[in-house]
Amino acid sequence: MGSGAYYETAVRNSLAFQELSHMLRRLAAEGVLAILLKGAALAETVYGNAALRPMADLDILVRREDVPTVLGVLAASGYAATGVEPHAGAAVAYESQVMWRKPGPVETLIEIHWSLFDSPYYQHKLPMDWFWQTARPVRMGDASALVLGPAAQVLHLCAHLWLHHRGEGLLWLHDVAEVIVFYQGQIDWGEVLARAQAYDLVLPLQQVLTRLVGEWDVPLPGDVLEQLHALRASPAEGRVFTWLTAEHRPVARRFWIDLASLPGWQQRLRFAWTNLFPSPDYMRSRYRIPHPLLVPVYYPYRWFLGLRSALS
Repeated sequence: MGSGAYYETAVRNSLAFQELSHMLRRLAAEGVLAILLKGAALAETVYGNAALRPMADLDILVRREDVPTVLGVLAASGYAATGVEPHAGAAVAYESQVMWRKPGPVETLIEIHWSLFDSPYYQHKLPMDWFWQTARPVRMGDASALVLGPAAQVLHLCAHLWLHHRGEGLLWLHDVAEVIVFYQGQIDWGEVLARAQAYDLVLPLQQVLTRLVGEWDVPLPGDVLEQLHALRASPAEGRVFTWLTAEHRPVARRFWIDLASLPGWQQRLRFAWTNLFPSPDYMRSRYRIPHPLLVPVYYPYRWFLGLRSALS
C-alpha cells in the first residue's frame, strides 16, 4: 500500500469507526447486541492498525428478531435504505442483509446482517446460535461490541470468499491468512472441521485453506489439511456450491436456485409470488416506470426479461 492510499484509508476508517461507535451506543441503548464482521471486526483487532485494512462499508450482524429495532435506529440517525423491497418483510424472509446509506462529506454505508450468507439454503441450514455463543467482546472507541470467535472467523471468511465472490479477491483471502496467523494456538481446528461438515461448508474451507498453504505458506498445525481433505461434502452442499460459484448466473437461474434451496412448498410458493408479483413501489423503482398506470404492463415485461435470460 502506497503512502497516499495508507493515509487516505486511515482517514476514511477513522471517520467510519467514529460513526460505528456512535451507532453501537445507540443500539446498546435499545438492548441490541451486535457482532462486527469482516473489515469492521478485523482492522483494529487482527490487523492492529485500521489504516491497513480498507473498508467500503461497515458490516454488523444482529439477531433476526432485532432487525426492526436496528432499522428504526438507523432511520432516526439519518440513514436511508439503498433499495426497495419487493414486499414488506421480503428482505428478512429471503435475504441475509440490507444496506443503508448516510450521506455526508464522507458517505457511510452500513450493512445489517442477520445471517452470514445470502443463499436461502444457508439461511435455513446455518444455526446462528453457535456463532453468537462463541463470539468475543471488543471495544470500539467508547462502545462495546462482539467479534466472531477464531473458529467462526475462519469458517465465515472462507465461505464468504467462495460463496459470495467465487474465490476471487485478494483482500478477503488476505483476511483469512491474517486471522489464522493472529489466532495461532487459539483456533480449535477440530471444531472448525466438525462445524464445516455439519454446516455444509466443507468445499469453501478446502478451497481457501489449500490455496493459503500451497501459495502463501500459511501455517496450519499438524495434519489439519489432510483431515480437511478427508471430509466429503454432502450432495446438497455440492449442488449449492456449484450453483453459487457458477461463472454465469442470469436472473432466472438465480431465481430457480433460490427457489430450489428453500425447504417446503409453502415457502417456495411465497418466494415465487414475492418475486413474480412485487409491489408497485418496487416496480416503479426497479424499472423507472414513468406513470403509475403503466405498472401492470411492466409485470409481463419483467417475466419476459427473466425468461430471456434463462434461454440465453
